Amino acid sequence: MSDETTETTEVVTGTTSSPERRPAGAAGSTVARRAAGSGNRPGGNRRVGRRKKRCPLLEAKIDYIDYKDVKLLERFIGDNKRILPRRLTGVNPTMQRRLARAIKRAKHLALLPYVQSI
Repeated sequence: MSDETTETTEVVTGTTSSPERRPAGAAGSTVARRAAGSGNRPGGNRRVGRRKKRCPLLEAKIDYIDYKDVKLLERFIGDNKRILPRRLTGVNPTMQRRLARAIKRAKHLALLPYVQSI
């Protein structure tokens, strides 16, 4: 039984072989499909997305994070009183480490709560 839209190929797995049906155009690999689809975008292979977040501390020209500045530190603490990650706040790695150290110091001195109050 021969059909124009399908061709029969044999797939060898181990010692047994079984026929597999595929559409006639599916003989190409996924690489060929990706290469053909990349030219459809107006900018070529460039992705269009959100702009990278700028560090809010550098934008405000803050170079030292004081653990006694509770109002500033509360901006970087979530509702459950945990330190928010960089991907949410947009803070650069150096400032994130300084921020974490300041928040931990403020919590230790009871300027900030460790957990959310019930």
